Amino acid sequence: MNIVQYLSVTMAGKYVTSENNLPEDPEGKEIRLQVSDEETKEIFDIKAKVDTDPENLSDPERLTVVKGPHENIEEEWYVDVIETDDGEQVDHELLKSAMERVDDQSTVINTRSKEVKTLLQYLTERGEFESVSEASRTIMLEYLSDAYPEVVSEYIDLKVESERSELTSELREGE
Repeated sequence: MNIVQYLSVTMAGKYVTSENNLPEDPEGKEIRLQVSDEETKEIFDIKAKVDTDPENLSDPERLTVVKGPHENIEEEWYVDVIETDDGEQVDHELLKSAMERVDDQSTVINTRSKEVKTLLQYLTERGEFESVSEASRTIMLEYLSDAYPEVVSEYIDLKVESERSELTSELREGE
């Protein structure tokens, strides 16, 4: 193995994304893309151009695209970041207090919408979902995961932290 081959194997890409995040035929087009920084694992939503050839981009940076059923296949691409959507940071305290308030409330969500109810009923009767409730939960969670990934990620962290604290308390009480 020569030095060029060694460097290309040992030098990791700066950004990582899943093939699932790429639109069909993205090369050379301006797209919105979710990537993570390979070192920090921080997730960003960016506006960028991507290509397999760095010569087609004005300021290319490495982008590792993972694919396959277990995302264990890597392709080397390049990304030209146009704009980073930092958005607003998740308000940790507000999310935590919302979690605490919901613990004491009913979990029923009512949209009071004939249109939404009709569409959910249709999907249920078509066999897409077992019930209107399942359809509603699934669709809302998918939407929230796509539209607000940083809030969902923070919620998961808070939920795990809360469950860990509860379990620790229960175990200590049993001593």
